[in-house]
Amino acid sequence: MASPLGHKKALQAVEVEAYRQIMSGAAPATLTEFARQLLDRIRSTHPDAAPLTVTEVERQISETWHRRHEMIRGGD
Repeated sequence: MASPLGHKKALQAVEVEAYRQIMSGAAPATLTEFARQLLDRIRSTHPDAAPLTVTEVERQISETWHRRHEMIRGGD
């Protein structure tokens, strides 16, 4: 059985999922909505993960969120 995700690992898992969703074009319209979706996903896939807040998730994915169009276009 996998060990529970600590706080840092939970935030890293959120960042990985954020990147995956952005690159697949599945990100919602707002950062807050995206943070809520990611938080729900981490809670469902890792119920024993350290608790996170929407604000923490927003901070974690903020740079990726703001670069999403550049990332999708390939840096043009």
